[in-house]
Amino acid sequence: ILQAGNVNTGSFDPIDAVCDLAVEAGAWVHIDGAFGLWAGATTDPALTRLTKGMDKAQSWSVDGHKTLNTPYDNGILLCADADALVAALQASGSYLAYDQQNRDGMLYTPEMSRRARVVELWAALKYLGTGGVHELVVTLHRRAKQFAEELGQRNFEVLNDVVFNQVMVGFGDRDDGYTRSVVNHVQNSGECWVGTSTWNGKLVIRISVCSWATTEEDVSRSIKAFVSAREAQQ
Repeated sequence: ILQAGNVNTGSFDPIDAVCDLAVEAGAWVHIDGAFGLWAGATTDPALTRLTKGMDKAQSWSVDGHKTLNTPYDNGILLCADADALVAALQASGSYLAYDQQNRDGMLYTPEMSRRARVVELWAALKYLGTGGVHELVVTLHRRAKQFAEELGQRNFEVLNDVVFNQVMVGFGDRDDGYTRSVVNHVQNSGECWVGTSTWNGKLVIRISVCSWATTEEDVSRSIKAFVSAREAQQ
């Protein structure tokens, strides 16, 4: 299992190199790309290099409700082996009848009763097109880079290399209570919402830039909220 976009750092496993090794060994490769796999939908070299070789895998998972901004509960599973997918997911029972002539959706999902999530995904992709998806993903990346740069300018410690849309902030020797207090102050400011995570045994701030509406000004205003939150601890 390879990761395309770590939930904390946004980092990617070396997909191309690992897939080559897997091919030699005859191994199945699954790429967990909940939000990061969309980097491969751009033409930006800084992002496409992250997913190079992804076509060598056998299965992929990615969400529409994260990077693509569809309504929540919109997950996508892709599999190169149709027989393996059906064998893993189809339900069986004497009362179940499958369409023998056309593609039967019940063979490709563990749910027999479900809403039409694909309509929302189709609508987003139809509206955005290839260029729109590129612009959306690249802009999220740029706003994350801006977040990290402006935080660094204000002497905040950014713990990760920002390769996609995740920024992680730590406070050195400060205890977890300090970090939690900063987060609460930022959230209560109403300027932005950030969460927490645990990194190397310490509570950290996790910033995930995931809204198409986030502007340069929004990021700068959020930085001011961070500074205010830090000053409130002194």
